[in-house]
Amino acid sequence: MRGFDWWLIVPVVLLISLGLLMLRSIAPGQLLFQAGFAAVAIVIFFLIALTDYQLFFSLQLPTYIFSLILLLLPFLFGLASRGAHRWLQFGQFSLQPSEIVKPLMLVTFAVLASSQIKHKLIWLTAAFIPPAMLIFFQPDLGTMLVLAVGWLTVFLPLISRKVLLLGILGVILMSPVTWWFLRDYQKDRLLTFVNPNTDPLGRGYQVIQSTIAVGSGQFWGKGLGQGTQSQLQFLPERQTDFMFATLAEELGFVGAVTVIALFSWLFVRIYYLAKKTSSLPANFFCLGVLAMLTFQVFINVGMNIGLAPVTGITLPFLSYGGSSLVSLGITLGLLVSISHQSRSLKIAD
Repeated sequence: MRGFDWWLIVPVVLLISLGLLMLRSIAPGQLLFQAGFAAVAIVIFFLIALTDYQLFFSLQLPTYIFSLILLLLPFLFGLASRGAHRWLQFGQFSLQPSEIVKPLMLVTFAVLASSQIKHKLIWLTAAFIPPAMLIFFQPDLGTMLVLAVGWLTVFLPLISRKVLLLGILGVILMSPVTWWFLRDYQKDRLLTFVNPNTDPLGRGYQVIQSTIAVGSGQFWGKGLGQGTQSQLQFLPERQTDFMFATLAEELGFVGAVTVIALFSWLFVRIYYLAKKTSSLPANFFCLGVLAMLTFQVFINVGMNIGLAPVTGITLPFLSYGGSSLVSLGITLGLLVSISHQSRSLKIAD
């Protein structure tokens, strides 16, 4: 316990506790499930944190294969909901494999990016495409984008500036083409982002209710259990996608700033850890985690205040979702293990 990086752990504990507090206020029936998954995530965290991270990194190939199998299972045995095949049902519990595999895939990307194999960029691209396509066709565009951010974080430093500029230009030119590959509900989300008031009772309803909830909280908030938009269920997905709006309504500007401050604390610590470690795979992994979490928080908070399109990306540690907590438990366990090993090497030197 003395070797644990408490600068990493404390903000996470506070964020999870805040999420459970908000869940007790708006959806007490789901509190027990979330607390149970939090306990499972804590156990997984300890098991990984107390193990040398290099063991997990050395098993990146079987881990990668295992992750692909996990992503295939929803298509074969999964629970279909709203036309999506994202979940595996186990009694009253459901598991979302695309959440679980995010840190596992990032380990593979980090190891490949730091290896000495020939044609490294081709191998990295080949490793990314299968999981990205499986997640996209579930469909789960939000999770695929998060995984893409992690992959790009380890991919971009390996290419020249000229190739990078050409790639950016290519993405810009190809952007209109991607419109034809989006599903109807994904197109609706983008159109709603441009002008939610075109359909205030339909496609724009979520964004409008979310911004009302955030603004009505004012400075101190309405108080736990007193939020009108969340308690009266005007705000859809109030415990998942729009948890930040729910929190801002009941805890106000003070609560919202506290959440942003805790995430900033966590991000600074992960960045410090990335600079401190002497292991290149660990460095890539830390930077990938930092990019993925930052992207999630930025997009989720942005869509809650109307500055980003609704993508289904939840707020880490706070939003309801057991699979997300388990995934974050794996991620934090690896980060703490990296921190512990880095500190041990420094003392040995």
